[in-house]
Amino acid sequence: MFLQAITEKGGRFLEAPVSGSKKPAEDGQLIILAAEVTPAFDVLGKKSFFLGPVGNGARMKLVVNMIMGSMMNALSEGLALAGSAGLNQQTLLDVMVERTTIDHGAIANPMFKLKGPAMIKGSYPPAFPLKHQQKDMRLAAFKKARGLGLGDQDFSAVYQVLKGTESSGEQ
Repeated sequence: MFLQAITEKGGRFLEAPVSGSKKPAEDGQLIILAAEVTPAFDVLGKKSFFLGPVGNGARMKLVVNMIMGSMMNALSEGLALAGSAGLNQQTLLDVMVERTTIDHGAIANPMFKLKGPAMIKGSYPPAFPLKHQQKDMRLAAFKKARGLGLGDQDFSAVYQVLKGTESSGEQ
C-alpha cells in the first residue's frame, strides 16, 4: 500500500524493521532488516542485512520473532518442569549457558542467560512486551497457513500449522 503510493509519485520506499529490544536500541546494537534500498544503517545498529524487495524485512522480523518466542516458550516450560521435578532452576540455567567449552554448548544462547535469572525470581521488566511477541507469533502462524493454501478455510485451520501438518485440509 505505502510502497505503491510512494513509487507512483516517483519516490523510493525503504523498509527497515529492527530486531532487538529496549537495551540493544539504547546501546546501538539493533539488527536492521532492510529491504528495497541498500541500507546505510551500520551507524544505527550492530548489523544490517539487505533482504531484497519491500516486504522481506517485515517477513524476516516475523520469522526471527517466531523463533525467539518458541525459544522463550521452551525455556519457560523447562524451568517449570525443573521446578516441579525438584531440580534447582538456577542449576538448569547454569547447565544450559555453560561457557567453558569452545562452542558454548548446543543450547547456550544470550537470551537464556539474560532472561532466565529474572524469570526464576518472577521479575519481568519489559524489554519486549509479551503482547507484541504474541502478535508476531500469531501473524507468523497465520501467514504460513495462508501460504499452505488454507486462506479460504476457517481461521481455526491455523491449527494445521501449529500441529505441524502441512496439509491443505483436502482429505
